[in-house]
Amino acid sequence: MKKSHVLFATLLSLGVCVSVFAQMGAKMKEKSLYERLGGKPAITAVVDDFVARAGSNMQVNFMRDGKFANVDMNRLKMQLVDFICQATGGPERYTGRNMKQAHKGMKITNAEFDAIAADLAASLDKFKVPAKEKNELLAIVESTRRDIVEKK
Repeated sequence: MKKSHVLFATLLSLGVCVSVFAQMGAKMKEKSLYERLGGKPAITAVVDDFVARAGSNMQVNFMRDGKFANVDMNRLKMQLVDFICQATGGPERYTGRNMKQAHKGMKITNAEFDAIAADLAASLDKFKVPAKEKNELLAIVESTRRDIVEKK
């Protein structure tokens, strides 16, 4: 093999290696959604606003026609914060029931799910969460639809 071909092959291999390592480094440096949202303090602020917003939205039917009027709102908020923190890559752990068990018998409709998702989106907008992070979080919420909605 000619020296020029060996040199070219070596440079090409080196270029490929540099490219691969650069891509790996970029992926390793990307922060988790949890970090990009601002961590637990920012998530807590969004959840506080979201629960107040959804609680007053008749389309959401948050208290399920009064059936859940005695719910411990502080505990509910804490569970929502932990769920979002865990789902977005944070260190907190959600220890509540799974989504199917937690919403069983509530007869939540797709329209109610859509309304509460819109309330979350509005809370994220209020706190000026960038579109990328907002859409990633809303995709996580959407992934729970099949376990939450009972009435089609």
